[in-house]
Amino acid sequence: MDILLIFLLIFSFTPFLLWGDKWKKTALLQIPFVIGAWFTFVKHMMVGIAPNESYLWIFFIANLIYGHIAFTIILLELRKSMKIRQRFIQQN
Repeated sequence: MDILLIFLLIFSFTPFLLWGDKWKKTALLQIPFVIGAWFTFVKHMMVGIAPNESYLWIFFIANLIYGHIAFTIILLELRKSMKIRQRFIQQN
């Protein structure tokens, strides 16, 4: 359960990073996944998830996948901005 909570915390913060990095549409698309994942996690911790409600884990897994994609976008954007800065420094 600890690793699930860590993933939730990291991927709950990802829309804020995307919003600040001019990926507003991607950030807005991730918000329902984050809400669904938190709902699934809290329901699992409080009362448990019945076998007929196992579809709720789809929200959690979708948030996990979408969060990984978004985090990769953030890392690629950081790498691109670092290269631009290095070129600027080398020119001066």
